[in-house]
Amino acid sequence: MAHPALLLVLLLISSPAISSSKRILPKFSAIFYFGDSVLDTGNNIRLPTVALANHVPYGRDFPGKKPTGRFSNGRLVPDLLNQRLQLKELSPPYLDSKLSNNDMMTGVNFASEGSGFDDQTSQLANTLPMFEAVKQVNLFKDYLLRLRNIVGDKDASRIIANSLIFISSGTNDFSHYYRSSKKKKMDIGAYQDTVIQMVQARVKELHELGGRQFSLAGLPPFGCTPIQITLSRDPDRACVDEQNWDAQIYNSKLQELLPALQGSLHGSKIVYLDAYWALMEILEEPAKYGFTETTRGCCGTGLREVALLCNAFTPICKNVSSHVFYDAVHPTERVYMALTPGRPGGLDGRRAVL
Repeated sequence: MAHPALLLVLLLISSPAISSSKRILPKFSAIFYFGDSVLDTGNNIRLPTVALANHVPYGRDFPGKKPTGRFSNGRLVPDLLNQRLQLKELSPPYLDSKLSNNDMMTGVNFASEGSGFDDQTSQLANTLPMFEAVKQVNLFKDYLLRLRNIVGDKDASRIIANSLIFISSGTNDFSHYYRSSKKKKMDIGAYQDTVIQMVQARVKELHELGGRQFSLAGLPPFGCTPIQITLSRDPDRACVDEQNWDAQIYNSKLQELLPALQGSLHGSKIVYLDAYWALMEILEEPAKYGFTETTRGCCGTGLREVALLCNAFTPICKNVSSHVFYDAVHPTERVYMALTPGRPGGLDGRRAVL
């Protein structure tokens, strides 16, 4: 899991003031998504990986009630965001062989569950890393060639320059760090700095390819995901404070980087998305948003079930709308909807977007 997106990030891109509830959302020509499972709308089902959600009970509340590779019971942030901005109903994965010309012109999704900024993270799950081998950015380069063939060089450049590039990654990097040999060679502060350098390199490359407007998500409180709580063996099932603290320190470093990074990239606008407090507000006040279960997923025991372990033979909770998490890692569609400004019961975007 990486983070739930908050749509008021778009208001920040268009204007630093977000106090007016009547402000019009900016019109992007397209949105491109890079990252991991919170954004992956089906790329992984076209890869030889076990990090899959193309089976029930995933997708039980998705339109058509079918699994599509999305790690949730329903739609993900890219779907909700595309719909809110009236680009299209869903966010199509780039590896889908049935992409239409309209899909190509209004943006596609390159995210891959299990991936990270650190290419070694993706190698463990055989998924699409951000920048190595068969990587997400290489696919973006391939996309650019296809787009130029559809609309021509001039319009292709215009579409990319007026688009939003949405990046959510890093959670898998740190989740793997805690249980890898890397921890013995590098302390957490040094690894945070290493990942920050990777982020900087990734954004620069996307800028060189024509991107100008970016939304970069910080880490969520991944120490509160059911799987991390289970691995901590805490009988009280409390969040793993060490991991959450490390996430907050990383987020502070990321925020400090972005103004200088924006200044170094001509014509760019980079907005930080505070995924940590967006999700933490729901976890700390679940009743306010209509949730009753915050430490177990809806699938199976809710302790460890994710991907292939959450399957047709796994029992499902009776009331999915009461759960923050659908499996032991990923939120329910209702969480993503609660984190969407403009919807009943939504969060105050001013706390969520900095």
